[in-house]
Amino acid sequence: MSPSAEPAHLAAADAALVPAECLQDGEVVILAVKPSRWLVLLVSWPWVLLAIAVAVATVLVSDGLGSAGTWRAVALACSAVACARVTIACFQWQGRLYVLTDRRVLRFRGVFREDVYACPLKHIHRFHLAATLPERALTLASLFFEPDDDAPPGEGHWIFLARPQEVRRLVEEAWRRAR
Repeated sequence: MSPSAEPAHLAAADAALVPAECLQDGEVVILAVKPSRWLVLLVSWPWVLLAIAVAVATVLVSDGLGSAGTWRAVALACSAVACARVTIACFQWQGRLYVLTDRRVLRFRGVFREDVYACPLKHIHRFHLAATLPERALTLASLFFEPDDDAPPGEGHWIFLARPQEVRRLVEEAWRRAR
């Protein structure tokens, strides 16, 4: 299994994850997918790396000064910061869902305060995949939607997608049918 292993068929994703009150009458869910679990690592690594660097620098500086209590306290604080950031990233992953229906693209995010972005497919001018170096290394990508002037404002993108080409193909098929 590859590092970005997700369900084998995206089209068979669990539509039960989609809040029923967010769907319009007769709207059919084509795709409901969460970002890859790699999101947790990809959004946390700068904080974890910084915490490690601060802890190591403190140990190196404190070693010559003989203040063992200081470096232990700093190392504990750095560990707490790193763990807190990973925990927040876990909540971010849990609270994120991308939905494609026969009429709209939706993005749900948030755990305590939900933020929903919805854009009718007919108002999407174009869309494209993009991948950072870490995403490419993990066979992930993000899908960015470019809405026309009549579309609702907001951030129309799905980040850290596993099987991005398959997701893009499904979105393109639905987009062509809606136009």
